[in-house]
Amino acid sequence: MEYLNELTDGAVIFDDCDSAIVGHDHNGFAVYKHTNLVQIFESQGMTQDEAIDWVDYNILGIQPQNYTILYT
Repeated sequence: MEYLNELTDGAVIFDDCDSAIVGHDHNGFAVYKHTNLVQIFESQGMTQDEAIDWVDYNILGIQPQNYTILYT
């Protein structure tokens, strides 16, 4: 993905979630699309509710400072 080359060294990159990155913010940190993250975990066998819970707890729950989540 082209965005990966434009990210700052401190940007948080979640394993196997590159396809959920939709850009970068003014600090050079990754911007992830929430629905894309959920779809990634659904494709790994989780139900939609399980995937939402997983993303909300394990990604949003780590106090995002070096990445952004886009809700659309």
